[in-house]
Amino acid sequence: MKSTIVFLMSLFVFSGVSSTMYAQFLQEQPEFERKWVFGGGFGLGFSNTGSNVLIAPQVGYMLNPRWEAGSRVTYNYYSYKDQNLKFSTHNYGGGFYTTYDLFRGLLLHAENEWLSYEKVYFNLERERALVHSIFVGGGLRQYFSGRSYASIIILYNLNETLDSPYENPLFRIGFGFGL
Repeated sequence: MKSTIVFLMSLFVFSGVSSTMYAQFLQEQPEFERKWVFGGGFGLGFSNTGSNVLIAPQVGYMLNPRWEAGSRVTYNYYSYKDQNLKFSTHNYGGGFYTTYDLFRGLLLHAENEWLSYEKVYFNLERERALVHSIFVGGGLRQYFSGRSYASIIILYNLNETLDSPYENPLFRIGFGFGL
């Protein structure tokens, strides 16, 4: 019980100090430097049957201190190998996003993405489809120095179809770095 109270008090003090330092940092920067955010996400997955590499850089603009909007580009390499089946594919696309900070790192996120997705069938026939996804969700953002942050977001694809390469829910980890 005592350790829980000490942990909660430490968390409260840490969040208050980091919020104060973040606010002071924002006040010291010129207006232009507070507006742009660069970052994105990446992913790596390897197994006995394949690999998956995702690179998704993004550029955002702070419309106000709590609201960010921007665009992102997505590239995904996927390979699969089994005893009788072996293939690899490249998927690419992009879209627009917006993120709103509700309260001290608790955020809402919406995104509109178009992805050129290559479907591979069991007979190794390939078909490329343009898949439109609309993601909504929320998550947490932790600032670790000034305008730099890490975030974890849980998204739900409102336009999930049989062609969609995503399964609901979608978990995303990303980073952002302000000028």
